[in-house]
This record gives sequence, structure tokens and C-alpha cells, in this order.
Amino acid sequence: MSQNTTIYNLENYFGPSAFSAEGFMGYDSRSLKEIINEDAAQLKELRTSIGSIVEALRSIYTAAEQALETPVLFGEAITAIHYESRGTIPSPVPGDGTYQKGETHITDKANGKTIVVTPLSLHLIEKYRFFQGRGSPYRVDPESAWEIVKKISDK
Repeated sequence: MSQNTTIYNLENYFGPSAFSAEGFMGYDSRSLKEIINEDAAQLKELRTSIGSIVEALRSIYTAAEQALETPVLFGEAITAIHYESRGTIPSPVPGDGTYQKGETHITDKANGKTIVVTPLSLHLIEKYRFFQGRGSPYRVDPESAWEIVKKISDK
């Protein structure tokens, strides 16, 4: 992490801003470091990695995006639908690029859990190990993501 992307700076960047009124921390009272460490511990306990989660979610995102707002079935229990939005949103970290606004809703029909994946959320997970705080509309719960990845990988 460069001097410009220390945990302290990132925590400031992930708060409410002109581009994200709610910010990326949600109502979570934990510090950014605590969020990242607790999510990492959960992934370790589940015996999975950020790389495998991001790779699978990106694959689902791409397939759903190409289906043009038509639900896509993965295995027997996972559905994904992409909702297109025009334009881009910048990363909250200065100089970190811009990302398409579209979002993919991935639902596990077996338990009713849905996660929402965006190009920006995948970037934040991949680059900063940040799944976002509890209460953030785009938080990707690591365990829910793992359950989805496991179900489509088992097929």
C-alpha cells in the first residue's frame, strides 16, 4: 500500500461523499481495519481466498451482464440478473479509476440470500480486501459469497 492509501486515508475515502451519499462503511461501527481483518478471518475459516471469490463473482457478473436483464441460472439454486445503469462512478480512492454503474443481483434460491455485485465492489475486494461495511447497500458478505461460489463450483 502506498503512502496515499494507508488504512487511515482509506477509512476517510470510504465514508460518505458526493459520489456515494451513504459511503462504503454503512452503519458499521467497526474501523476499516477491523472490517478487513474480520472478513479475512472469515475467509480463512471458510478455507477460501479473495481471489477465488472475486474470480467466481466476476464470472457471474459477466454472464448476467451479457444476458441483458434476463435471469441466468447457475447450477440448480443460483440466479443472477444484471441491471444496467448508464455512466460510471469513480473509486473513492483518488486516482483509482472509474467503474461502470451496472449491478448484478445474485440470489441463492435455497436460502433466499441475495448479494449485489458491481465492478467497483469487485475492485474494492480485489485491491483493498474490502467487502464494505455492514449496512452498505453493496456489502458483499464473505460467507454468502462463499456459499454461492461453492454451489456453482460443485456442479
